[in-house]
Amino acid sequence: MSKRLILASTTVASLLLARHDPAHFPSSTWTFLGISTLLLTGLFVYNAVIFPLMLSPFRHLPTPKGANWLLGHFLDIHRSATGVPQLRWMEELPNNNGLIRYRGLFNGERIVPTSAKTLSEVLHQKSYSFIKPDFMRNGIGRILGLQGILFSEGDEHRHQRKLLLPAFSHSQIKNLVPTFWDVSLELTEKISEIVSASVETPVIDMSHWFSLATLDIIGLAGFGYQFNALASVKNGDATSESGSELAQAYNTIFKTPAVALAMHIARLVFPRWFLRLLPIKRTQEVKEASKVVKRVSLEIIDAKKLEIAEKKAVTDRDILSVMLKSGQYDGPGGVEIMRDQMMTFLAAGHETTATAMIWALYVLSLKENIHIQNRLREEIRDAFPHGIPEKVSYEQIESLKYLRNVTSEVLRIYPPVTLTARYAAEDTTLGDQFIPKGAHIVIVPYAINRSKELWGEDADQFRPDRWNEGQGESNYAFLTFLAGPRGCIGNVFAKLEFKCLLAAMIGKFAFVEAEEGREIVVRGGITAKPIGGIPLKVSIVEGW
Repeated sequence: MSKRLILASTTVASLLLARHDPAHFPSSTWTFLGISTLLLTGLFVYNAVIFPLMLSPFRHLPTPKGANWLLGHFLDIHRSATGVPQLRWMEELPNNNGLIRYRGLFNGERIVPTSAKTLSEVLHQKSYSFIKPDFMRNGIGRILGLQGILFSEGDEHRHQRKLLLPAFSHSQIKNLVPTFWDVSLELTEKISEIVSASVETPVIDMSHWFSLATLDIIGLAGFGYQFNALASVKNGDATSESGSELAQAYNTIFKTPAVALAMHIARLVFPRWFLRLLPIKRTQEVKEASKVVKRVSLEIIDAKKLEIAEKKAVTDRDILSVMLKSGQYDGPGGVEIMRDQMMTFLAAGHETTATAMIWALYVLSLKENIHIQNRLREEIRDAFPHGIPEKVSYEQIESLKYLRNVTSEVLRIYPPVTLTARYAAEDTTLGDQFIPKGAHIVIVPYAINRSKELWGEDADQFRPDRWNEGQGESNYAFLTFLAGPRGCIGNVFAKLEFKCLLAAMIGKFAFVEAEEGREIVVRGGITAKPIGGIPLKVSIVEGW
């Protein structure tokens, strides 16, 4: 029974009791409040205790021990980095049917697919039966664009994906390598200036630099638009307050607030409209930053329309040009849908790769992995023996096999998006398990990518050469970009961009931990960025 129906029934019951038995219920207001409190308390006890612990169709599924009777596994989840508890449970629990269950706050049940069979059903065979849940739509949907490809469902998603595929074709992506490389060179020049101006080996937090570089790349390669995010940095100060207006807006949006846990609990207890009315600083910051993103997106659309009008023809095949050329957005609401598509690709197209670059330099800077960094640099310099090239081709980048291995291993061990959620839009099954409409499914790339069953006993070790042996035990062993019809449409774009940035950085510089053994803290956010960044000692390696 829905909450609205219960509240409506409570109201009717209160009024009837007050009208027909005034001696015992002299006030309809107090009667309403009393019965409402009683019924809502009963509803809460049923939903939070009785149903999940005694009646749920999922109660027989493998479930971790140690859950609190009311809070479930919530405390364990929020003490750890996203995905870590789920990985531990996958390794500890027998899950021959490919599913495990855990309980969130107030025992809300979460079902985790763990086998190739159940993952293929969620991501491929029944992908449109599992949709984005409301908490995602009402949360990051406001930032990533509700009408864009990420949050569209069913036939609308099929239509949008078909429309956008030409912008992500193999031939189109190949032609973007010069753009990727130009921005990579601009980044190396900025870092070289800092290193050259320092008396001692400087310690640099590369986090903001990568966000600026990838924002420039998605602007040029995705929309034919120059953000000048890197160029706007003065005196080598790439902090969260530097860079373009759009870069600052995304810094605000993607940072993990200190009050993240409290806000998460509040979202589970109070309705969204109520929370938006509260004068919470973080809420207001994100609201203002989102306004900037929407305004800039519309400005880019207007600029592209003007450019097309002046050329009298559309020859570009970037994302925005493809949308405008299609004519599918000419009707009512078309501009708003294009704006949301822009928001989707702006955010997803730059912050994920920036996060991957942060983790790449981190893992390569570790004492035990310096030999991997050196081997990668040797391959890059052997391919370009006359120094850092002004131009590179797609074929040259793709010929670097160890670069491919390293980037693939970084994306496996450190997926930028460690966890995502789905909601059963209809009654269905996963394996032989009945899944009722409304069930919450949690897909955990972090855990699947590190599964010993799928990757062997050394699954948690950073070993690039494993990619010479294959890509895990199944097509669903590597979920950094998910899979199936809802898989990331820009995965080839992202991997090639990642290779270009890493080749330029490792070819030119050496990176060492600034503080050996420093604990890296990651908390829930849109992407798995380390809190406080990862400061590294950076030096120029002569001869290139």
